[in-house]
Amino acid sequence: MSSSVYNQTIGGESMTQRHISRRRFLQVSAFATAGAVLAACGAGDAPAAEAPAAEEPAAADSGDAMPASQYNEAPMLAEMVANGEIPPVDERLPPNPMVIEPLNEVGQYGGTWRRIGVGPGDAGIFRYRLMYPQLVRYNSDGSDMGPNLAESWEVSDDGTTYTFHLREGVKWSDGAPHSSEDFMFWYEDVLGDEDLAPSFPVWLTVGGEPVVMDAPDDLTIRFTFPGAHGIFMNLMAGANGASMTWYPKHYMTQFHRNYADEEELNAQAQENEFEFWHQYFNNRLTPRLNTEVPGLFAWRFTKITPEVPVVLERNPYYWKVDTAGNQLPYIDRVSTDIVEDSEVLNLRAVAGDIDMQHRHILMVNFSLFKENEEVGNYEILLWKYGETSDAVLSFNLCHPDPVMHEIFNDKRFRFAMSHAMNRDEVIEAVYLGLGEPGQPSPLSTSPFYDESQAKGALDYNPDLANSLLDEMGLGEMNADGVRLKSDGEPLSIIFNYAPVFGSWRSIGELMQKYMADVGVQLTLKEEARPLWSQRVQASEHDMTVWTGSAEFNPLIDPRHFMPFSQGSSHHAACHALWYNSGGANGVEPTGDLRTTIDLYEAIKATPDVDEHKRLFQQILDLNKENLWTFSMAVGLPAPVVVSKNMGNVPREGVSSWHLQTPGSTVPEQYYLKS
Repeated sequence: MSSSVYNQTIGGESMTQRHISRRRFLQVSAFATAGAVLAACGAGDAPAAEAPAAEEPAAADSGDAMPASQYNEAPMLAEMVANGEIPPVDERLPPNPMVIEPLNEVGQYGGTWRRIGVGPGDAGIFRYRLMYPQLVRYNSDGSDMGPNLAESWEVSDDGTTYTFHLREGVKWSDGAPHSSEDFMFWYEDVLGDEDLAPSFPVWLTVGGEPVVMDAPDDLTIRFTFPGAHGIFMNLMAGANGASMTWYPKHYMTQFHRNYADEEELNAQAQENEFEFWHQYFNNRLTPRLNTEVPGLFAWRFTKITPEVPVVLERNPYYWKVDTAGNQLPYIDRVSTDIVEDSEVLNLRAVAGDIDMQHRHILMVNFSLFKENEEVGNYEILLWKYGETSDAVLSFNLCHPDPVMHEIFNDKRFRFAMSHAMNRDEVIEAVYLGLGEPGQPSPLSTSPFYDESQAKGALDYNPDLANSLLDEMGLGEMNADGVRLKSDGEPLSIIFNYAPVFGSWRSIGELMQKYMADVGVQLTLKEEARPLWSQRVQASEHDMTVWTGSAEFNPLIDPRHFMPFSQGSSHHAACHALWYNSGGANGVEPTGDLRTTIDLYEAIKATPDVDEHKRLFQQILDLNKENLWTFSMAVGLPAPVVVSKNMGNVPREGVSSWHLQTPGSTVPEQYYLKS
């Protein structure tokens, strides 16, 4: 790969280069997640400044700033300028603001975007799902990436060094300048502190060794890896790249022990009902808990949880404009009401209480949504689902009970349960006939797709399921027709789930019937998400369900194909903990599970796309052979509720966590029609 610049390189006087020496770099784990190559960075590519003819908002970095007199601002900000509360708009914007081409038309200022969340955590998730602050960003379907907070970047010939040139003149929401110092604070003082970061992020390592980061000048940051990092850019454009942009050094140093007395910080923490300084530090960093923390987002929190609704208001210093010179965002406020579960949320959506939202909108309610479009003054759109399925099912391979551990780790049991499922019935009853039977796999449009893996062990065959269970020595049954385990107890499984995404209760009720037909008792246990998350991360569950993740490019987040993440590889959380802690914690996997980790590490270590495909095919082959996870249906649409008063929302899109949906559709250019 030749060293190349995505857009124009920004100059700057060289400063003393900085690097970090960390005590605990010896306990780093191997590294994780993301997508493919830097084709977008190739020499000769059109600069991102040129607004493409694509049917979506796009970055249009023209290079030259518009004259200050051409910038317009929202009336509420003009009033603040008149009152002397903030500087004029031309002083708030950078010399070269990022220019966004609106999807359909230049919008109008004002209004409140209404959304609804399930639990207070949703309010926090909205900050980056709506606002996408990363250095670089995906387009709406993940097929390409372009500049964002960084105007340009370079990659060394050997794929070890990534240099980003920041957009000059960007300001935090309190008006303080943003610079490379903020990134260095994140690297040195956050990742470099064992209390704030007990283990180094695996996606920032190669071969278990961490990245070295330095700042040659105020507008340049550089990541240097010990070897080639073949998927770094795709990780940076996705969910992984968000958190490094959250740390305003000028504000957060007052809460950090490297800049203030630790005893005094602990005392301050205890006054605010925290035990240690680092807990209070994280509290002060979180916008939904602290409205004073500056951000780079289009909107800033003005009301915090547990207050409802949670309210965000436009950032006067937001660094993007439209093609007519209007500072974005168009919408003044985002209001998020919080309800107890997704069923209540969907009823509120049908009543017309949402302006635009895809999160928690359930396909099972599609007919109800369609019937009430006129009454609710909305339209229900069907975007593509960027994940393989909204219900990936798994048994706990880390189960603490030795008998259950043996059963779940016997692949014959997993294949038996897959063959016990009547997927055609599930698709009709739960998905209204949409989608088709399929296993967790790369999307059919992905270059990593393997039909034999995606369609393995799908046929509804209770006889085969019974035969496999008998073969395991589970042939004896009690009077209720439930198979007996080797300890003489009935084979009873608890299905733990949180009522947040998908029609999981409906799927669970159908699974109860299918599993009973082959002598396995299933009990449904619905839990609040925090309790459920704590349980599955501690490997204290039997069986659970979650959505797919980034199967448009499975290298970004292969959570269902290997022990990738303790929080999301629910089939192997203890092994994922081992992987992410560099072997310091958790349980080392053996056999084929361990092989998947080695293969993924080899993928990360090369920029060769063909080699990525060859190695990931081996991971898919192991999944086909072991069936560590299974699903009911694939190819499902993602329903989106859009008020008829909301403009510039694309009719087609891709729903994916790693595309930061709807952030990849540029919500700053959405507007409310008067």
